[in-house]
Amino acid sequence: MTTTQNDISKIYEENLKFWDEAWKRVSKPHKELPKLPYIHEITRKLKKYQVKKVLDLGCGSGWLSIFISKYGFDVTGIDIAKPAVELGKTWASEDNAKVNFLVGDLLNLPFKENSFDAVVCNSVLEHFRFDQAKVLFEKVHKILTEKGFLFACFDQVGSGKGEYFELSDSTHVYTDQMRQGMMLRNYSDNELKELLSNFDILSFDKNNYGSRLVWARKK
Repeated sequence: MTTTQNDISKIYEENLKFWDEAWKRVSKPHKELPKLPYIHEITRKLKKYQVKKVLDLGCGSGWLSIFISKYGFDVTGIDIAKPAVELGKTWASEDNAKVNFLVGDLLNLPFKENSFDAVVCNSVLEHFRFDQAKVLFEKVHKILTEKGFLFACFDQVGSGKGEYFELSDSTHVYTDQMRQGMMLRNYSDNELKELLSNFDILSFDKNNYGSRLVWARKK
């Protein structure tokens, strides 16, 4: 069966709808930070690189945005799921954290060129097709200032539970009730390096969970 461009567009819309519906089930911010050792590395390196303005791509309910903001950075968080962004705004208000939270599609970022000194992208890429990931990283490159920095965590994902079908680039599209519409894709190291071809890769490490942690600088 051939997947048409119209089919592809509908599949992506269903993926966006999945995240909106999933976050609607969360009634209040979960303020316990995940136990990820690299989150402190993020703020240390942002300080080292003398970064001021940071964009958190796919911020969800804002835990990373708020964490970074408390170290004195000017942070903007953007996510497609309005319920998630509203949770982030509530959290920021309750904790007196200064974060600019926005609702928006990452493939259509509403920012001018050279807007941010750094972009952080934590466990987000896995929910995009390969061609979409290329578009996303082209946009990230444009909105970064000259020699701007990128931190990204790319998870090594499996098929996961549930029923799904595969697109031509091996992206899984879930059809079961729990994950209806969600897209999930595993990227190889070589694919990630291809996506980062317009960046100088400063480090490319794998943690104990199989996630790839990448620091890169705009060429």
